[in-house]
Amino acid sequence: MQFNLDMPGNIIEIALSLLSWGLIIYFIFHLYQKQEVKPKIWKAIIATLVGIFSFNFDFPMFGTILQIPILPLGVWVLLWYASSRPGAWDKYGRYAWLGFKANFIFLGATLLTVFLHHAIYPKDELSTYIADYENASIIALHPSAKEEVQFHKERFAQQFDSIKEEPFDSIDWYNELTFIEPEDRKEQFPYQLFGTSSRWGSGIPTLIYVEKDGKGILIDSSENQRYFRSEEAFLKGGNDE
Repeated sequence: MQFNLDMPGNIIEIALSLLSWGLIIYFIFHLYQKQEVKPKIWKAIIATLVGIFSFNFDFPMFGTILQIPILPLGVWVLLWYASSRPGAWDKYGRYAWLGFKANFIFLGATLLTVFLHHAIYPKDELSTYIADYENASIIALHPSAKEEVQFHKERFAQQFDSIKEEPFDSIDWYNELTFIEPEDRKEQFPYQLFGTSSRWGSGIPTLIYVEKDGKGILIDSSENQRYFRSEEAFLKGGNDE
């Protein structure tokens, strides 16, 4: 099982992961109750865990990697092990296959996690990335940044709902800078916004950069970069209040 969202605290992923393992535990005990000759329960659990190992086809989709099980490697290993032990496969083979089928439970959980996460935490809304900015502050990252610039929290709050995502091509911007001499180069995003947090439960780690005019916000998350822009500058100081 592999969620590739890279989001510590992703509440949806945690909940569906627990649900997936709960289903597997349920199926283990369901098989165990149906067997006339009961195997040792701890061996049944180990056989299930071994069966999970498989050769997977990785398929990128919606910013995550879906692992589609192709070959039941764990089942083959257990079959080889049981071939020299009469009756072992009859006892534990079904658990190995349950382990392999569990990969499809994990795959379904991954898909559901992706769809629910995109639905609950829209990636084109600034509030997904900046839900709390009560203790936010600005630091300069580049010599071209103006001195004594501060975050204007009240002005930012007034226009927060109107700040929209706009197209931004970071590759073109970088290519333009390469033709400028280093001593004449002015960083497009010379400030970083600290002390913010993303929406609760999203688990989205972000780096937030502020444009030199104090109106643009570049969100650098684990998935990609997104650019938002306000109508008025939300930085004060540096002779630009």
